[in-house]
Amino acid sequence: MTADDPLNISGELVAEKYRIEHLVGEGGFAVVYRAEHTIWKQPVAMKFFSGLSQAPAEHREELLQQFIQEGALLTELSSQTAGIVQARDIGEYTTPAGQWMPYMVLEWLDGAPLDAILQQDQRQGLAWTEDEVVGFLKRILPILDVAHRRGIAHRDIKPANIFIMGSPVRAPETPCKLLDFGVAKMVSEHAKLNAALAKTGVAITSFTPRYGAPEQFARSYGATGPWTDVYSIALVASEMLAGKVALQGEDLVQFGFSSANPAQRPTPRSLGAQVSDQLEAVFEKALAVRPADRFPNAGEFLDASLAAAGQGTPIAFNPAITSRPQSAPPPSAQLAPTVLVPSETQTVSASATKPEPRPPKQSMLGMALLMLIVLAGGTVVFSATELKGARETRAFISSVVDVVREKAAQWLPGLRKSAQQVIDRAVANLPSVGGQAGTSPECPPGTRRVISLPAKNQNAEASPGEAARDSASKTVCVDEHPVSEVDYAACAVCEQPRPPSSKVKMKTRAHSEFCATGKDPAATPIQCTTWTQAEAYCQSRAARLPTEAELRAATEATAAQAAMEWTQAAPKAGRERLGPFRCASSP
Repeated sequence: MTADDPLNISGELVAEKYRIEHLVGEGGFAVVYRAEHTIWKQPVAMKFFSGLSQAPAEHREELLQQFIQEGALLTELSSQTAGIVQARDIGEYTTPAGQWMPYMVLEWLDGAPLDAILQQDQRQGLAWTEDEVVGFLKRILPILDVAHRRGIAHRDIKPANIFIMGSPVRAPETPCKLLDFGVAKMVSEHAKLNAALAKTGVAITSFTPRYGAPEQFARSYGATGPWTDVYSIALVASEMLAGKVALQGEDLVQFGFSSANPAQRPTPRSLGAQVSDQLEAVFEKALAVRPADRFPNAGEFLDASLAAAGQGTPIAFNPAITSRPQSAPPPSAQLAPTVLVPSETQTVSASATKPEPRPPKQSMLGMALLMLIVLAGGTVVFSATELKGARETRAFISSVVDVVREKAAQWLPGLRKSAQQVIDRAVANLPSVGGQAGTSPECPPGTRRVISLPAKNQNAEASPGEAARDSASKTVCVDEHPVSEVDYAACAVCEQPRPPSSKVKMKTRAHSEFCATGKDPAATPIQCTTWTQAEAYCQSRAARLPTEAELRAATEATAAQAAMEWTQAAPKAGRERLGPFRCASSP
């Protein structure tokens, strides 16, 4: 074993068809070798996950199945864009020294990783120009957006995972590739494996702290998702413009502070770069501390960057006053988050089959505006008082506000922006339970805020403090979309659902036998879980199944439609069925 061959496998034949040639790169989690496919006579890259060599034998088969899922996902994504590295094969290997580890075979790339390019630039004191960085964003963001439109986040965007395919490296026509979709994250969320590895002194992180977003350091900022990738790619672009690293720190704690420090955002100008006001504003939004204040996906980040550079339609926004992105996917701690809001194609299809609503009469406009003003005024008045009935009034106003907000967007297209601002400011003044004005809890992107009203019949034996607590309205965050097959399949502690026609004893199934479809897990709602399985999945996310009232409020479903999904009410004995579900949690 040498520095040039840490696994001592140069010259070895793996899987009877890959001849190892020489070391390409080494990190704390994996080692990459160049190899030759002896049948096709073509070079390939073999990535051996040496960080998992200490995995207990009882976890290896399950771990390998998860790698197969990851390889299948990577293959599917790379079939949709040439900008995502292709996975060719996957397997397990035991070195001559008896060291076990899984590996992945990837296409061979000619060029250089972006981290090597930026290190050389920084040594020479060379920064990228604004036009060069916008040209880079035009290359990398469409690639990332392919995954974002599927509801899939990378979660480890960094220069080392971006490969420039040729020269000149700054030319907008030089292609690039995106590497490594979340393998480390998948492993780090394997709770049993992590516990076993911790005993051996091995720790696995799911992201690179120097390029981490606030929510990756602390869950209190919200869930990770496509908006996390927006933050990381904006950090990379800031470094390119400034010619130096964006986040300062020496350990996880220091990087976490730099990432979420509201007094010092790592925008290009704060790092000393000279950029236009328009582009600086775009980066202020992309690097916002709160995920809800950022661009929800790579596509919107690209549109804003092009507009700032005068290469697209101008986009007006104030980075200091932002609202929750409306196209963000629901949170998930799994391999891939739930599906995004329906795409433009789906929207057009729906509008083609559904007649346009009639424009409101002039009297309806006046009535709607009057209702908005009354609600806003009532909210402000009752947000600062504890008079009798004030708490119940706040709960009522809050629930009505959500309805009016949505109806106003439908009925008043011309006044949508101003009406939205009035309602948003009113909602911001609603206090949380026991809190002060302006502290109403926020729900993570991809979930819908529902006010859970107090029950009518209170416990007569409850103490005054308990009665006051139970009578208060509560904010609940309900997933906007049912849990997908991809989400459920990535849950390490969940039971594999079986097809309704299967009469065999429940057991671990191969990836290709997922659910009732007989295919690989897809980014579509899972339809074959029992109530017990749905409850276990939500608990793995530190959440629960919603009540029927919460589900109907969040989805505007009828009682019949709500009954098609699992709710908190357990089914009666002998009436268990299979169906979709979503989760609910406190903000």
